[in-house]
Amino acid sequence: MDFNQVRYFIKLAETLNFTRAAELCFVSQSALTQAIKRLENELGGELIKRDGRYNELTNLGKEIRGHFEQILITRDLVRQTANEINVPQNSEINIGIMCTVGPGVLASALTSFRLKNNNSTIILHDVAYDSIMEVLVSRALDGVFCARHSEKNKALDYVPLFNEDMVVAFSSEHTFKTLEQVKLIDIAHQQYVDRLHCEFRKEYISFCRQKKVTPNIVFSSEREDWIQGVIKDGLGISIIPRFSLSEPNILHRTITEPKLQRMVEFAYVRNKHLSPVVSAFIDAMTEFDREHHISVGLN
Repeated sequence: MDFNQVRYFIKLAETLNFTRAAELCFVSQSALTQAIKRLENELGGELIKRDGRYNELTNLGKEIRGHFEQILITRDLVRQTANEINVPQNSEINIGIMCTVGPGVLASALTSFRLKNNNSTIILHDVAYDSIMEVLVSRALDGVFCARHSEKNKALDYVPLFNEDMVVAFSSEHTFKTLEQVKLIDIAHQQYVDRLHCEFRKEYISFCRQKKVTPNIVFSSEREDWIQGVIKDGLGISIIPRFSLSEPNILHRTITEPKLQRMVEFAYVRNKHLSPVVSAFIDAMTEFDREHHISVGLN
């Protein structure tokens, strides 16, 4: 038995899909399948029942899964301890951030943490909302800055940072500039720039359907910088998180009827052993929330 077999089995237990498990382990499906077969031969029984497209863990597979997960945790702790002893001058922390979370508020928090922990290195990674659980549970990332307006995941702990209004963004020449607030139904009748990663995208489309309005989508993109670039040039308007606006020539107004708001948080795996630098980072995020709450003096 080797660590790769243990790792392959854990991914297979999580996905119950040989193809997906192989992709997550960055090996071919045949290599993963052969490794699982060797593991089964060594343990003297099947670990997973194969029934066409449907797979499930056997009783043996269910029993050893927890032990294998502990093996990986122990291995990570050993590596972490060795790294901290051998390279004490630099502790690395890998943080995910959704592309819809702008740097306006969080940049100051990261800067403050780094100034107080000058032996640490912060590495930011782009993360899609649907992959947050995977990258955290797999320990690929230490935590994720995320924004949600839905229920919390029970496997994660969250440090609330700030509430953020969604606003309508438009060019300096748009007629909305004469208004103090804009109703959602009025947005639905305008040329619309579609943010494909917007947390409220489904709700906006559903709202339009309820009002029997066909959205006039003139541009769609996953790139927030391109979205704001075409808005600045007057191609259309869009619903954008208030603190994500970075183009100085874009105007915005509060949305009413209904008001749209999200919570920005720092998420990490519950009950997971945390390295000293990650623990310090979580403490810093908690302190940031306590000191600045939701305003942070940003307008």
